[in-house]
Amino acid sequence: MNDLDRLHQRFNELVPLTDEQWLRFVPIVESVDYDKNEFLIEAGEVERYIYYIAEGMVRLSFNHDGKDISIDFVFKHNFVSAYSSFLTEQPSEFSVQALTDVQALRFSRTNLYQLYEESHPAERIGRLIAEQAFLRKTSREVQFLTSTARQRYAQLVDQNPVLVQTISVRHLASYLGIEPESLSRIRRAR
Repeated sequence: MNDLDRLHQRFNELVPLTDEQWLRFVPIVESVDYDKNEFLIEAGEVERYIYYIAEGMVRLSFNHDGKDISIDFVFKHNFVSAYSSFLTEQPSEFSVQALTDVQALRFSRTNLYQLYEESHPAERIGRLIAEQAFLRKTSREVQFLTSTARQRYAQLVDQNPVLVQTISVRHLASYLGIEPESLSRIRRAR
């Protein structure tokens, strides 16, 4: 199955599309590749795309007082964007960086919004993707406010063991809101 077929399958999981409806997406999809450590967007730039990660993994991060903080990791078959910048057309506070070589499909804001005007199923897919992102973000915020670092790490291991094995200690620690040394102590205690 090629990347476009996987995207079609992913959209159909959200909203069953007729062939005619799907074919409206095809001309606005652009295939792009990024090398490991390359940025899809850097903080300070305006986000113009929403990406579907076909292969690989990316990290969303920002810089606070000179400290690089990971806020999310996105794996293949999921969508990613510096979404607040995409919506507002203002410079992004966040960077999106490839942690591995990445193959992605992307939609430009201009083309996607035009398709939303013309196609109710396309608009619905966009809304459902945004809703899923909102729910994921809300769940993470609640977890951050109600769990200890040890509990957050245990939940992360249970929910996404690949992430824990793949991501550097530095990135993982910042994602959990702790220092790398604290993460090392938590890992030793497990």
